[in-house]
Amino acid sequence: MKLNTLAVIGAGNLAASVVPALKKSGVEVTRIYSRTYEHAASLAKRVDAQAVRSISELGVASFYLLSVRDNCIEEIATLTGKIADKDSVVVHTSGSTDIKVLKPYCANYGVLYPFQTFSAAKPITDFLSVPVFIEASSEDVLLKLRELAETISGKVLMLDSTKRMGLHIAGAFSCNFVNSLLSCAFDICQEFGIEPCDLKPLVEKTVEKAFEIGNPQEVQTGPAVRGDTVTVEKHLKFLQTNLGLQQVYAVMSEYIMNTKNVNRYGSKSQYSDG
Repeated sequence: MKLNTLAVIGAGNLAASVVPALKKSGVEVTRIYSRTYEHAASLAKRVDAQAVRSISELGVASFYLLSVRDNCIEEIATLTGKIADKDSVVVHTSGSTDIKVLKPYCANYGVLYPFQTFSAAKPITDFLSVPVFIEASSEDVLLKLRELAETISGKVLMLDSTKRMGLHIAGAFSCNFVNSLLSCAFDICQEFGIEPCDLKPLVEKTVEKAFEIGNPQEVQTGPAVRGDTVTVEKHLKFLQTNLGLQQVYAVMSEYIMNTKNVNRYGSKSQYSDG
């Protein structure tokens, strides 16, 4: 078995970025399996690998990367464990799945969790700035996994399953929910003939201030944090033809009102009148 050979299970959004990055860093990608063979073939072509039609055809590799949906990890681990040898490391890439799910099926196992939003249509081409969080079944496996992760990322950190779940939830708030709120804003812009790109400076400044100050709540602005119920009610009335957007606005405004002046990071908010 060659050092740093990689067999891949899954060819979705994450794999479309991670696997080419590993290949570019010098890792030999041998075979790729996906339940949709065409997806495996497409990714395999990008990394000079062989697409296969069953997990049993993956052969022996240094690492098996399980880049699949959370509810499929255990099922795939049962099959992967049967072809891995005593030195192979089976790794899943989930933020919310405990490492222990692999324990019954694999001698050596771990987690490699790149913390970024992935889309197959727009793969990540520069991985160095993407933090990668790892966990392993032993110190020896941790060293191997760290070496693998450091071939693509400039920031590799150890994080256990409980903390990784917390990070995953924080990611849902800061990425998935924010993106959905942007979608709401885009819909409003479209309805009233406003260019969505006019929102970009506002969004960028909001994110910049949050990380610069280190406490987003301190830089919260808008009618809800001011307790300006008159304006909030005007907005809600304006949105009465779109009950979905009205509900989102109401819930978010209530949350902001209920948490104003509550500073989870230390001092009282300096900007609660903004």
